[in-house]
Order: sequence, then C-alpha cells, then structure tokens
Amino acid sequence: MAIIDTFLKLMVERQAERLVLVSDRTPFLLMDGETIELSMPALREDMLRRISSEMIGEEERYEGKFLSANSVEFGYRVQPGPPEWRIEIHTLGAVPREGHTAEDPLTRAVAGFMKTPSKPAAMEVAGREPSPGRPDPELVALLDQALLENASDLFLSSGKPPRIRRNGVIVALDAGAPNRQQILALVPDDDARGALEQCGSVDFAVRWEMPDGPRRIRINVFRHLDGVAAALRPIRRRAPQLSELSLSEDLHQLATFPNGLVLVTGVAGSGKSTTLAALVDFLNRTRPRHIITLEDPIEYEHREIQCMIHQREVGSNVESFATGLRAALRESPDVILLGEMRDHDTISAALTAAETGHLVLSTLHSASASTAINRIVDVFPGHQQGHIRSQLALSLRAVLSQRLVPSRSGGLVPAVEKLLVTPAVANGIREGQDHFMRNAMLTGGEDGMITLERSLATLVRDRLIDRETALRAATDPKLLLHLLE
Repeated sequence: MAIIDTFLKLMVERQAERLVLVSDRTPFLLMDGETIELSMPALREDMLRRISSEMIGEEERYEGKFLSANSVEFGYRVQPGPPEWRIEIHTLGAVPREGHTAEDPLTRAVAGFMKTPSKPAAMEVAGREPSPGRPDPELVALLDQALLENASDLFLSSGKPPRIRRNGVIVALDAGAPNRQQILALVPDDDARGALEQCGSVDFAVRWEMPDGPRRIRINVFRHLDGVAAALRPIRRRAPQLSELSLSEDLHQLATFPNGLVLVTGVAGSGKSTTLAALVDFLNRTRPRHIITLEDPIEYEHREIQCMIHQREVGSNVESFATGLRAALRESPDVILLGEMRDHDTISAALTAAETGHLVLSTLHSASASTAINRIVDVFPGHQQGHIRSQLALSLRAVLSQRLVPSRSGGLVPAVEKLLVTPAVANGIREGQDHFMRNAMLTGGEDGMITLERSLATLVRDRLIDRETALRAATDPKLLLHLLE
C-alpha cells in the first residue's frame, strides 16, 4: 500500500475537504477552514518527495488528478519549494484556488497551525500515560497494509524488506526497508529505552490512530547481529467464532462446564489462544457470567454482550499468571481464562481455582491430549506427583489438542483430538495409566470424544485437506487409512 493511501483513508473517514502535507510540519486536515492536526510526527522533505512520486509518477505535473488504491479520484497540487515542500490533496468537489490570499482559509489555517501546540501522541504504553513519541507514517502504512492482508504479525528489520505472517507463512511486502531510527523510534519512553539497552529487547503495547480507528498493537523491539528489529502484533477487535476457525460447534461444550479445568493444547502457533477466545466469545453471547482473563499478551479485545469481562495483561496489569490467579479468586469470577499454564506456581493456582468451583480455561504446550497430563505432572517433584494426579482426576473436565495443517486452498485448518474425563479416564489419570486416555478416545465417539485420525479423516472427506497431508499429520497412519476406506 502506498503511504498516501493511509492519509486518504483518514481524509475520507473524517469527511475533510483537504489534506495538507508540509515538510518539517505535522500533517493536517482542513474542514470548513478549521485545522485538524494528525497524530503523527512532522514529515521530512524526502518523505514528501516519495508521496509526490506515488501520485504523479515520473511526470513533472504539479497539479492534476490521481486515483487512490481503491480507485477513488482526488485532485492534487504539489509545491516543490524552496523554501518548503507542500502537497495539497482535495476531493474533487472542493478544488483549491490557484493562489492563496490573506483571506484564504488554507493560508489562515497554516498560519494558525504554526502557533498551535502539538496534540498528545496517539501512541501510549499500556497502563501508562501517553508518551511524547508518535508513530512514523511509513510504519503506520505498513501496519495498515498488514491488517488489510489479514496478517497476524508484521516484522521490521533495519535495512531489510518488511515481512508479515499470514496463515502461518512469512511473506515479504513490496515496500521499502525501514531504517534503524524508525524502528528505535517505536520505543515509547526512557524506561523502555533503558530496558532495551540493558536486556537487548523490550516488550510494550501501544495504541495508534489507524485509518479504521484506534488500534492496540503489541510490539517487541530487539537488537540482533545486523541491527535492530521489531515484531508488531495488532490486537484483534473481534474474537472469531468456532465456525470461522473451521472447528465444530460441538466444541462449545468445553465452555459450558459449571466448574473444573479445561485445557487447549498444542505446539506453539497452533491456534490455542484463538480457540480459547472463541469459547469466551460464545459465553459472552449466550450466558451472563463474570469472566476474568489473564493473558500475555492480550490478543483479542472482548466487547461485553451478556458477560462482564475483565481482561488483565501480565506485566501491565498483573505481575504474573500465578499472582493474577490468586487475586482472581477474591474477585468473584465464574470463569477464569488463563493464557498459559507454564510453571509450578501457576499450575497449582489453576488447580486450586478449578477445585473451588470456578471454570478455568487454559492452554498448555503438549503434542497430544494424552501427553498433556504427564506434561502437568512432570512439573512437580516426585513426592507431589501422586497428589497432583488425584487433583487432576477430580478437577480436569476436558482436553482439546489441536494442530494446524495445510489446506487445499493454501491456508491452514485445525485438526483436533478431544478427550473428555469420564470415570474410566479419571481412574487412568489417578493411576498413571496413559493408555486409558487413548483407548477412551478410540471408543468414546458416542460420548463426543475425537481422535486426531478421525478429525483428519473428516477434513479429507470434506475436501479441506488432501490425503497425503493427512497421512503426514497422523499419529497412527494405519488407523487413518482404515477410517478413509
């Protein structure tokens, strides 16, 4: 996306008559002779030269018409200077006059602008006051392009072309490489800059004014061998529904237990947090509940419908998962979403919350539903493992394991296995008999249990994935072949 298109979106959205870009000044919109300053830094002359070339190409036509990326026609006038570059862009219903007099609204607006102090920045650190820094318009344009392409992440590295992650695949963008100064300018304040110098990386959240409205972004800036880099993840405004994730709506069952522990497991990047967000969205649309989420980072912003939802981010709103869980028990929740069960203290607190009448939804890194149990037990010393197995047998309600596999259309679709804790499974957990869980999933289809192979076979029959992809993903290829006969 061209940089100018980001400005045009703001212009159209605010129904402005004219956009004015002046070198070494903050861009502003003109509406009825009134100046509306944009929340971004002043533009350098080289930036205005680049924007001019986007509009007029190689021709030296400093006045005329051009088409935006979505084929809307605008008028423009470029004054290349000296002493300064200026670009004026207008809707065709508000063509500017040839010259500007002292009575011209634009001239008065520019004069007033020079005396008007800058507005507060659009970027702020989560949990703090807005910082004096402002996002670079080039980076705003890149992030807007990433959002339009439905990317989950934007990667910036000094001197290298920007890249996005889309459907799990890294794709290069057709855009110029950001420089070191642009990336370091993302760091919002002295505390964050100190952390970057001391630790080599810093993690923070900001809120930027984007063409479609304010957007919260999680950013990590880090040093590496060849310079500096940043990973930007925009926080989604709407949690997906299970059907949008190609998951069966039967999985809504996981959010309807009155209490206990429900785990969503898988390797990193398998969509665990997205599935949990869909379950919270289902509760929000169907049941009045008090939900507290503990996340690192917050990946979806939930808008309250039937539920009262309090989202807390580790590092910004709460010190750790474990301390947040202990605090949550005093905050009268019905449901607690725990971003990850990652250590001894967090797992202990989660089991306590599940035992005391709360529904705890959480994620865990494990390759399958049956290995999730051992993954939890192995965190504890040997003399405690028997007690932990007893706790799990009493409090665990279900385990959903998922992995993303390449689809025929070029994206990714989830293949899942679902384990429900029946009395037989609970006894297997208590006694450490792992084969109970595998056998339960093989024979428990009528109870709603699913093996990975059965899920893969369904995806093949629905023509979402091909046979070879399913065989590569299967734990038991012979069973899969039998199901496909």
